[in-house]
Amino acid sequence: MNKAKKYQVVEELTAEFTKDTNIYVCDYKGSTHKELESLRNAVREAGGKVRVVKNNLAKLALANNGIETSFEENNIFIWGEDQITLAKLVVKHATDHKDAFKVKSAVIEGEVKDAEYVIEVSKLPTKDELLGMVAYMMKAPLTKFAFGLQNLIEKKSEEE
Repeated sequence: MNKAKKYQVVEELTAEFTKDTNIYVCDYKGSTHKELESLRNAVREAGGKVRVVKNNLAKLALANNGIETSFEENNIFIWGEDQITLAKLVVKHATDHKDAFKVKSAVIEGEVKDAEYVIEVSKLPTKDELLGMVAYMMKAPLTKFAFGLQNLIEKKSEEE
């Protein structure tokens, strides 16, 4: 890769890492092309992006955004806006392919986090799941009230 191409990659990543604040760094050594392609497809469906980048170029792109970190060995970078969904995808892929893929770290809203943080975030419900829980909680009292009214109507009709 020539110098101009490296500058272009750093500029692209700087722009991407500014816009999308959730970046997951994973070790993919030993993963097959098919496994990585399934991860890429799942991340794309979730609105994220996946890219294998040289460590120095990613480090420069993050440094341009005021984030100091260092990387070792082979890394694949996964980023997007939806923190929890991407964390769930990354952790699920890591558990499905334990020998070939592991979560190393993450940059969440400008802060470097470790793999344990990513695992804990993956256990949280997504926005859609939370909305479903709220809807259910709002529906439950109304349902109980309706059953109570129905029972009252039936009781009154039996008395008459």
